Amino acid sequence: MGRLLLVRHGQASFLEQDYDKLSSAGEAQSQLLGEYWTRRSVTFDRVFSGPRVRQRDTAKIVGESYRNAGLTFPESVVMQEFDEYAADAVLEKSLPHLVESDSRVRELHRAFVASAGAEERRRNFQKIFPRANATTASLIFTTLNSSR
Repeated sequence: MGRLLLVRHGQASFLEQDYDKLSSAGEAQSQLLGEYWTRRSVTFDRVFSGPRVRQRDTAKIVGESYRNAGLTFPESVVMQEFDEYAADAVLEKSLPHLVESDSRVRELHRAFVASAGAEERRRNFQKIFPRANATTASLIFTTLNSSR
């Protein structure tokens, strides 16, 4: 029986000018994943990646781990279907309503705006983003169900 492994890209360069690249932690994560798989003799018939630099680089670094271990790793096929959705646009459009209507999002947003420094800003964003996404998804689902 075949197996499908889905892997999100390594950590991106969050809140940097160029977000679409792996941070040094993301590069290390990708290398560790490749080394982990090689130690366990995980083989791949095919590898697919999204079009973003951080997605392609994750696959590339994993592949380098395989080659360094003397193992083969298929060339990654880039698929547009694995591109990310426009999260920033979704958040930009939905955040004003969410801040107004959801007290938890409002609290998280205040903390984000008041962040002192990039690391605190990153941590606060990581808290607000899933809540805003979940609330937005819930609103969309409710709207779709009520229109039936």
